[in-house]
Amino acid sequence: MNPAVTDESVKPVARLEGVRHRYGRHLVLAGIDLNAARGECLVLYGANGSGKSTLLSLLSTRHAIREGSYHLDGLDVRHHGQEARERLLFIGHQTHLYGHLTPVENLLFFSDLRGLSVTTSQLRSALGSVGLAKAADKPVQWFSAGMRKRLALARMLLAEPRLLLLDEPYSALDTQGVNWLNAMLTDYLNQGGAVIMASHDPERVAALRHRPHLLARGILTPLDTSRPEVA
Repeated sequence: MNPAVTDESVKPVARLEGVRHRYGRHLVLAGIDLNAARGECLVLYGANGSGKSTLLSLLSTRHAIREGSYHLDGLDVRHHGQEARERLLFIGHQTHLYGHLTPVENLLFFSDLRGLSVTTSQLRSALGSVGLAKAADKPVQWFSAGMRKRLALARMLLAEPRLLLLDEPYSALDTQGVNWLNAMLTDYLNQGGAVIMASHDPERVAALRHRPHLLARGILTPLDTSRPEVA
């Protein structure tokens, strides 16, 4: 991924306009407008059930947008869904790892699904970058939750997505893991990537350059501080 360029950095990687989403008669998102530019991290705060995960699912194309518009890297996602999916990576609560496989095998399977051409050396380098070099050939079923989170994030180093979507990325990480994650995300942002994450941990996010937003009653509101009071 090339370093961010000044005039390009103001162009949104992801843009939502007037996005509404319902579950039956229940309106979860009531007209969401959102822009994430290159090198920018947006953090979504809000109470459980406020719609943060739903919003990330829409951004990841897991849910279809039926009201409003979504553009990713200039692509209208409604009409270019597959191309959009190739430019983003979503890491949620479920890491979707195969316990009987090793980290190397899991990353190779992921790379095959994405159509990435990678060498064993590249796979092991990615594992080394997330602190799993010594566990590269051990079955994932014996991994702790924190180790699984690191392995899931290793996919980012291989896919080099334009947009990284994270749902509660700090869960299962100890203090060392939090510091590692913030350093990893900072490097990704400095290279021009865009991040949108949902979090309940303003203190852990504080070390990361970001724009905080509060999602409440279906409305997304920018916050003036990076340490908001979260309901």
